[in-house]
Formats: sequence, structure tokens, C-alpha cells
Amino acid sequence: MPAYSDMSVRDWYSQIEDILGDVLEHQDFSMQTWLALGAAFQLFASAWLPSSLSFWLPLAWLAYRLIRTALDSWDVHHSFLWSRIMPGRWMGQLPEGETSGGVVMFLLGARLNHPLGKLGPGAVEVNEVFNDMWREAEKNSSKWGYLGRTATLVDFSDTERAPTFWISYWKDLKGLQKFSEGAAHRLGQNMYNSKKLPFVGIMHETYYAPKGCWETIYDNMPPWGLGKHQPFCTNVTTY
Repeated sequence: MPAYSDMSVRDWYSQIEDILGDVLEHQDFSMQTWLALGAAFQLFASAWLPSSLSFWLPLAWLAYRLIRTALDSWDVHHSFLWSRIMPGRWMGQLPEGETSGGVVMFLLGARLNHPLGKLGPGAVEVNEVFNDMWREAEKNSSKWGYLGRTATLVDFSDTERAPTFWISYWKDLKGLQKFSEGAAHRLGQNMYNSKKLPFVGIMHETYYAPKGCWETIYDNMPPWGLGKHQPFCTNVTTY
């Protein structure tokens, strides 16, 4: 990683966003907490800003959101929600001759069992370890048969502390094994086994589907999952 003093402002911002992008997200706090934070912010704004500005600023933002929603609802298919949609039904498919036809799905997840959640000690370090793992997988994709992964996903069914996880796709189990033997994964494994972060929970699940035992179908969806990283064919008419 280059020193920040040697980086441009844009590169510096991208580096910080890459490190901290998944550390703090809106789902990390309950609705009650966000409402309380909003009320506290309004109190500070009323105390430090001119009364007219602190009064009209939130109302202006609310008006903007209402107008934007109304305009998008007027013509849904041209709204921002459809900016990445691939209309119709389509499916992802693996490149011919590059695989045996099977696919491996690897589910990797973590849960921060700390009252402060992602604000707890070591959360940034844990996030960077996971980012390093995926960067190493991308770098060695041709050797390891790495096909891609989802963005960070969140399990909202856990009302106490929502776990985060990633679904990744591989050509075969041998490539996934090489990933587990890589330097980045070993570093994370050693960190976890050293018990330096005892409040961190880790899980993974591995599934292998041989040729003819898996499929991907998307309908009016943005590129996602395996379909985001692999070639696709359109006009699929059967399920």
C-alpha cells in the first residue's frame, strides 16, 4: 500500500473508501438510534446555525426527496431504480472449455459480537483483512478459478447484531483450497486463532454443484451474483 503522502487526492479518497466502506453502514444502527441521532443533530443545528437555516434545511431536503420520488413514480422504467436493470429474462453461464461445467459457491461471513458493533475495537482491522482476501482472489483469479463474488450482504433477521457475509463463486474445489492457503486468508486465520479479537464470530459454508445441477435465472434484475461476473445469454423462456 503506498504512503498517503505519495497519493493524489482522488487515490487517497479511494483508498480510504476501500478500507472504511463496509465499516459503518446505515443498517448498523436501529431506526430508534437513527431518529435519536437526527434529533440530536437538529438540536445542535438550532444552537449553532441561524434559526431560519436550521428550520428550512431539513424541510428542503424532505421536499427534494418527495419530489424525486414523485417524478420517479411517474415513469418507473426511466427512474434511477432502473439505471442498472437488464430488462427481460436472462441467465449467467460459465465460459465453454474453461470449466468442467460445475460451480462452487462459498459463503463467508462474520459477526461482531460487541456492544459497539462496527465501532468496536479491531473492526477496521477485520474489515481490511477481508478486503485483502478478495483482492488476492481477484489477483489470482486465473490460477484459482475465482469467478467473482457479491458485494457485502447483511442478515437482517438477526435483530441483535446483523452478520455480514459474501457469496463467492469458483470453478472447482481445488481453486477454493488454494484461496484458503493464500497469504491473506492465512493472515486472517492466524489473527482469529490468536484470540486477539475474541468478540468476532466467523462462519463459512461450501457447496459444489456438478454440471447439470445448477442454473441462474434473472428477470428485470441488475447484474448480480454469478450473472454479474460471467457472460450471459438472453431470451430465456423456460424455468
